[in-house]
Order: sequence, then structure tokens, then C-alpha cells
Amino acid sequence: MSEIALNSTTTFQNRLTQWLFNPFMFVAGLPALSAGLAIILISGFFCWLGNTHFDGVIDCHIGLATQWWIFPAEGLINWILLAIPLFFFGLIISKSSFRLIDVFGTQALARGPYLITAVVMLPSANLKVGNFIFAKLTQTTPVVAVNLADIFIFAVAMLLGILMAVWMVVLMYRAYSISCNVKGPKAIVTFIIALIGTEIISKFAVVWLLSNMR
Repeated sequence: MSEIALNSTTTFQNRLTQWLFNPFMFVAGLPALSAGLAIILISGFFCWLGNTHFDGVIDCHIGLATQWWIFPAEGLINWILLAIPLFFFGLIISKSSFRLIDVFGTQALARGPYLITAVVMLPSANLKVGNFIFAKLTQTTPVVAVNLADIFIFAVAMLLGILMAVWMVVLMYRAYSISCNVKGPKAIVTFIIALIGTEIISKFAVVWLLSNMR
């Protein structure tokens, strides 16, 4: 392979890596917000089909059937609740000015991996195995039996779900770092505080929403 070909391949790989793990170098503001909102709403549609709930900033559970609009609402709640403290933390620690729309837009786009999660949770085997495990833990009689195919599908979905959660957290941090122009220990600590705090708050917000709809 020639040197030019090698350089072209390396450049393509670098750009692909940047698009996958740091797309905010290329898109921000209104385009990021538009794409992010579209992803959240489409994810909500697939969540509705599979009764999958994003009942926390990084939480994902399957099982409870409810009104269709609850599912995209959960994604919107999680996005907004995390973007707000990150914006204010940025105001505190950033040494430069930045735009509100960049923070909210990139945080919306950072939820992209959970679109994949919503899709992989669609097979009914996930709900069957989940109910089976819950029945065993509560020492009740399982409603349905599960087979090896169900267990395999469930295991793959869980593995992909964990990978998507890690990927999303990485994107959330990089979105925060770039949109607010912050880095280093202060950026990491404030991001962790915001993530843990809003995970708890969003959990209560979603549970409140679901309990009132029921």
C-alpha cells in the first residue's frame, strides 16, 4: 500500500473515530439540537413499541406499558435535567463565553447511543427473560417459560445496553467539555456531580410522571 493510501486510510479512521466519539467538533448549535431532538423522539417511538423506559439519565428498564407520549417525555426530561446544571457549571468554571444552544444541542445529540438501545430492546425475549428473572427473585411462579434463544437475545441486549450507556456518558462529557470550553479536573468533577445529581432527580421525575398517569 502506498504512503498516500496509508495516509488516506488513517485520515478516514481518525475522522470516523471523531464522528463516533466527538462529533461536537463538527456539529453544534441548532443542527445539533435538531438532530438530537429527532433522535430522542425516534428513540421514544421505539421505546413505546418495546415498553422500554429511560427512567433516569442513564437508566433503562423494560416492562411497564403506558401511554405513548410518556416514552419520548422521559427522554426529554433526562436531556433537559442534565443540560441545565452543566450550563450553570460551565458559567462557573469556564474562562470563556459560550452559547446556551450549544450546551443543550450537544447534550441532546449525545443521547444518540440510546437510539440503538431502544432498538435492541424491542424483541419480546427481553421482556420474557426479565419477567422470568423477577419471578425467580420474588419466588413466584414465572408467567412464561424461556428458552436458550430468549436467554441469548437477552444477554446480547444487556451487553449492548451497557456499551451504549458507556458510549453515551463519554459523549455527554465531551459535549460539555467542548460546548462550555472546559477541561481538566474541574470539568470532570462538575460533570460527575451533575450526572449523579440529575440521575437521582430524573428518577424521581419519571416515577412521579408514571405514578400520576397510572
